[in-house]
Amino acid sequence: MSTRKVDEKLIDKALSLVDKARKIVITCHISPDGDAVGSSLALCHFLRQRGKQATVVVPNAFPAFLKWMDGARDILVYKDNRYNAVGAIREADLIFSLDYNELKRLGADMETSVRRQRCKRIQIDHHLDPEPFADVSLSYPQMSSACLLLFYVLSRWNGGAPLSRNIAECLYTGMMTDTGAFTYNSNAPDIYTVISELIKVGIDKDAIYDKVFNAYSADRFRMLGYCLTKMEILPEYGTAIIAMSRDELNRFNYRKGDTEGFVNQPLAIKGIFFSAFLKEEDSLIKISLRSQGDFPTNIVARDNFNGGGHLNASGGEAPGETLENVVRRLKEALPKYKNYFDAEIEKLSHD
Repeated sequence: MSTRKVDEKLIDKALSLVDKARKIVITCHISPDGDAVGSSLALCHFLRQRGKQATVVVPNAFPAFLKWMDGARDILVYKDNRYNAVGAIREADLIFSLDYNELKRLGADMETSVRRQRCKRIQIDHHLDPEPFADVSLSYPQMSSACLLLFYVLSRWNGGAPLSRNIAECLYTGMMTDTGAFTYNSNAPDIYTVISELIKVGIDKDAIYDKVFNAYSADRFRMLGYCLTKMEILPEYGTAIIAMSRDELNRFNYRKGDTEGFVNQPLAIKGIFFSAFLKEEDSLIKISLRSQGDFPTNIVARDNFNGGGHLNASGGEAPGETLENVVRRLKEALPKYKNYFDAEIEKLSHD
């Protein structure tokens, strides 16, 4: 299929760097999600098929419901296996940056290791305002996922021939998870054209959905129920806020990925078009933001939590702050976006 949605000259320039490289490291952002892990593994498989020594290095642990993907168990987790991860980065003659726009999204320790390595760099990302750190930057914020963008890149590198099934499974996982199973940021026809191509090479999209979204523990569902009972509704802003402390998470035997999707739940409430989920992790507060319509979660994340993302799905963090303080700051920030709130409330009045 056509790859002209992406600058083919840039794709070819990136391939020339790949062809010259021998040891390649693939990196993605901290707290890797389905798009980050899926794109990293898909690229790793492709590079190994091309005869390259490719290694995926991620900053910290990723959810258990992503570990079914081929190659997931070979991923180096920087936080848990620092010696081997640093060694792989030091030996790399090419580093890929997937699904992040700034090197700080690697976390401080891994960012330092990657910045120190003097080698060629390729960025493949769909977030706004990319930092100019790469020799080749394939940055397309209009793409719904890094995996969708990577599909076009790999298709051209592969001469238009079908990709292997394990690559296709990884790409579909990222496309699916970064759109909430195609419930937001997924109205472009090309997404479904790509899905049809992936199905042709043998993926079972229903089975993939089952592995990702139907693999939770009973404790996770009890935690979801608890979250919904303590959810705070601010009707004047069409907003819902859920905040979970570390003690509350531990009460439900929290594991990485257990709160995935919690932020989307309040959007099912009539009149709610902005949802925030905050949780205490180690020495920082993680913030996930989701919205419907044209309310810009990315602006809220950028202005208040040193974060960013897309119009309807963004995130940020607040190091060294208490959960209570971050919730207070979020509430105090809401009046700054009155024009956006008013516009969405006006739309609801006509429904």
